[in-house]
Amino acid sequence: MDNEKNRVTGTKLSVVVTAHDQGAELQRNLPLLLAQQYDAGFEVIVVDESSTDDTEDVLKQLKAENRHLYTTYIPASSHYVSRRKLSITIGVKAAHNEWIILTDASCHPDTDHWLETMANYCTTSADVVCGYTGYDADANDYYTFYRLAGYYRQGERPYCYDGANLAIRKSTFMSRNGFLKNLHFLRGEYHFLVNETDPDRIATMNDTEGFVHQEAPSQRTWLATQLNYFDIRRQLARSLWPKFRFVMGQLLLHMSYWVLLAAIAWCLVAMHAPLFAGLATVALLCYAMLRTYLTYRKVKAYEEHIGWWKLPFYDLRIAWTYLYLYLKYKLADKNDFTRK
Repeated sequence: MDNEKNRVTGTKLSVVVTAHDQGAELQRNLPLLLAQQYDAGFEVIVVDESSTDDTEDVLKQLKAENRHLYTTYIPASSHYVSRRKLSITIGVKAAHNEWIILTDASCHPDTDHWLETMANYCTTSADVVCGYTGYDADANDYYTFYRLAGYYRQGERPYCYDGANLAIRKSTFMSRNGFLKNLHFLRGEYHFLVNETDPDRIATMNDTEGFVHQEAPSQRTWLATQLNYFDIRRQLARSLWPKFRFVMGQLLLHMSYWVLLAAIAWCLVAMHAPLFAGLATVALLCYAMLRTYLTYRKVKAYEEHIGWWKLPFYDLRIAWTYLYLYLKYKLADKNDFTRK
């Protein structure tokens, strides 16, 4: 996609932030959103999901200091529907601009040119823009790697989206009646917005100035997020080929290691041929080094700071994590993922 050629100049943006009992996160992160350097103009709309902490007080203070900050809320009685889907819908309807960026109170942009960078991808040939969302430096390194690997795997034609840095046209959202087709799922809002979009109308934003980072999730939060994905993925279109590529890639990765290890053992035990065992060992080390180098390049391209020595183990761990999550989901009460 030629972003410069198709760019909509002077695109005003609306940023919709959802928050539930996240007064402290808003205090830290919202000023960074409000301080964006974007000449075309923007507004920030915070939707309070019936918070019971000091969210309301924090928002009142920030509104007094920022004329382009607006707030709204969803009533406490809405607990029978997905709060997040409802809050996004209210935020989109309240937005005054065509292009809307959806994010979370736990997220902050990496630079003050975040909006400008995202706007470069809000072109006439796109309806949705997916931007990378990493975890803060104090997060579990493996969580960071797992999210990055999933985002990178999606490539230029994503069928789902794990992040909180998503731009969408208001007209696109409204023409689909928002989340009407998937209201019975408690979560998965960003996955559905991307999955229901023509892949030719999706842009991926990989410019580091447009990245956002999210505060470190607890183990419980991370696990709940992954299990929710396992529940909704059966509803996602265009997923068969990406899943097949993932499974085959993991099989080839593990088989390569096991075959080379088996060759070393065979040469030493059965053939008593240390020379051939040495050659197989060299092949194993070369394969591991090449794989680590290629993975490290991907990690550095997204400016994540994960020690290179961890990458071979994380690379192998993904398949076992996937298997663990799959079994965990199979044993879970499926009512935990749907509206009651």
